[in-house]
Amino acid sequence: MAAGELRLDGRVVLVTGAGRGLGESYARYLATLGAHVIVNDLGSGIADADRAPLPARQVAEAIRAAGGMASEDMSDVADPGEAGALVARIVEVHGRIDALINNAGNFLPPAAFAETTLSDFERTWRIHLGGTYNLCRAALPHMAAQGFGRIVNTISTQGLYGGVGTAAYASAKAAVQGLTASLAADHRGSDIGINAISPGAFTRMVDAGERPPAFTEALKRNLPADLVAPAVAWLCHPGCTENGALIQAMSGWFSRTIIGDLDGFWDFSPSIDSIARQLSAVPASGPVRPAGDSADHARSIISRAEAARSAR
Repeated sequence: MAAGELRLDGRVVLVTGAGRGLGESYARYLATLGAHVIVNDLGSGIADADRAPLPARQVAEAIRAAGGMASEDMSDVADPGEAGALVARIVEVHGRIDALINNAGNFLPPAAFAETTLSDFERTWRIHLGGTYNLCRAALPHMAAQGFGRIVNTISTQGLYGGVGTAAYASAKAAVQGLTASLAADHRGSDIGINAISPGAFTRMVDAGERPPAFTEALKRNLPADLVAPAVAWLCHPGCTENGALIQAMSGWFSRTIIGDLDGFWDFSPSIDSIARQLSAVPASGPVRPAGDSADHARSIISRAEAARSAR
């Protein structure tokens, strides 16, 4: 994946969870495009154990050895104070922060919901949602002041479609999707683009799952992290005008995920019987009517309701 005409020369990009896996791939690729990459990684295991603050330094050193620009950082982005201080240091040293990639996360072994504790939820939400919130909160004022910024938040098919035994992780990722949509709506019309990536890669989190060996080998072959990095880099580029997009990147497949309404029905005198009868006939697939945000959705419903009432 050699760099082409699109470059990120002079851009300052913070990548969290960049000591391994997807984050490392993002950091290395961004550096080949000329960006100065702040490689953030706490050095923890996937379940917050065995903290060893080496991965960020190793990745940054490798980038510098290859002729790129990188700085390492071992801040805990789930801690509001550390996240704020990290962004403040970046702005103090570089004068700006152009892009933020919220990739840091953890993953607990799949478990039945009845066996998932509130502590499990809190540990998972603390990094996925809390870390994303903390850095968005710290970076956005600087991006607004400089009149430019790009944020890429990490979501998951677990959050979009659900997954067995992953209630804590799936709900955290769904919350990140909601945060992304709201922040994108807040900054519509500006040159601050806030989008989400749902990446598919064979990382430590994926490897931790239990599955037949043959399927594990198929995942390794088809889910290299390097196939995701160019999509993330584009979402950081000044030429990218996406805002509020949910992008899927998996196994060389790239697409949009759109949240919207399928065709439904009007019933201005509903009863439990009429809903039961008509809802069962509503198709579960078909053309989707997307909405820009919740206000757009409400306006569309009200406008069509008025038309439907008038046509009766």
